[in-house]
Amino acid sequence: MEVMTASKKALLLRSNGTPVNEYNTVPQLIQKIALWHQDRNLIEGSTDKDQYMKLIQECGELSDNICKNKDIADDIGDIMVVLINIAVRNGLSIEHCLEVAYHDIKDRKGTMVDGVFIKEDLR
Repeated sequence: MEVMTASKKALLLRSNGTPVNEYNTVPQLIQKIALWHQDRNLIEGSTDKDQYMKLIQECGELSDNICKNKDIADDIGDIMVVLINIAVRNGLSIEHCLEVAYHDIKDRKGTMVDGVFIKEDLR
């Protein structure tokens, strides 16, 4: 496995040609995004319903780009930005939400049907 030097990292580009800053950690990015929401009054000045509608819009863009075989990195990022807003508005962290979800799925069993995982009915 090749170790990337700082100069090689500086050359990494997004699909639109802009450089990727490899020095932001996920927690730093989450904090920056939360502050971005706060600075634009998207926490106090919005509602969960409004943000949910934005989330569905972003999911539609993801669907469109998947169907068109286009780059989806921005779409996934935009979805995560909206999810961070909803989490912050409800006093939750993304890390906590992921821990709850992982706890829910970690022992889940099921089968694949036409490329979709169908969880086992445990009634």
